[in-house]
Amino acid sequence: MIKLGGSLITDKSKPYSARNSVINRLAKEVKSALKTKKARIIIANGSGSFGHSAASIYKTQEGIINKNSLKGFSVVADAAIQINRIVINEFLKFGLPVVSFSPLSFIIASEKNPRKLFIEPLINALNLGLIPVIYGDVVIDYKRGFCILSGEKTLTILAKKLKSDYTKIRIIYCGDTDGVLDKYGKTIPLINDSVFNKIRKDIKGSKAIDVTGGMLHKVQESLISAKIGTKILIINGMRINELEKAILEKGYKGTLVK
Repeated sequence: MIKLGGSLITDKSKPYSARNSVINRLAKEVKSALKTKKARIIIANGSGSFGHSAASIYKTQEGIINKNSLKGFSVVADAAIQINRIVINEFLKFGLPVVSFSPLSFIIASEKNPRKLFIEPLINALNLGLIPVIYGDVVIDYKRGFCILSGEKTLTILAKKLKSDYTKIRIIYCGDTDGVLDKYGKTIPLINDSVFNKIRKDIKGSKAIDVTGGMLHKVQESLISAKIGTKILIINGMRINELEKAILEKGYKGTLVK
């Protein structure tokens, strides 16, 4: 499972600004890695300056709160689809069999937590050799009307659902920093529960708009996934060939969460 962070594939300081060349290079690295490593792949992409910009205007993460909330839901859903289509198009250029799956269509939440899932189509697509591409999305919420579900949280759900079918599940989070940084800007090589309790207050959030919690949220979701045996890497996708190295498990830098 590979998460392409919104800070990596978009310019979060400029609304609706995709980094097509970065996405293209990442697709090329996935393609190259799959030539030597046999694996099922799930991609998740963040919304970055697309969904986060719209969501911050309408406070979509809070659900139905005023007369503009429904419009906000539609605008944010559309923004999330826009960046997902860009990712799909760049990956298709390399002949990768990617197919988009909107969490809005297979997850229902309650108080921002997933409650009902219908992921059989996604699992079957995966088993056929297709590459499902999910993304941060708005979903229906029993209590709030709707909420925003991050790509990280959806990957956590999928890791739990797939753990009985696969001997090894790995999540690679690609951002724009060399893993998780401490208060001095140094990479923290390993994070587990005890380390997290010591450094939690020092983990910085996104420098730009991020309605899902940034790096802190990523680490929290990683620790949940790690408890079921998932191996999680947080790397810098801006480093050329870093994603390929992480997929092949050799020579990468970053943070390991376990």
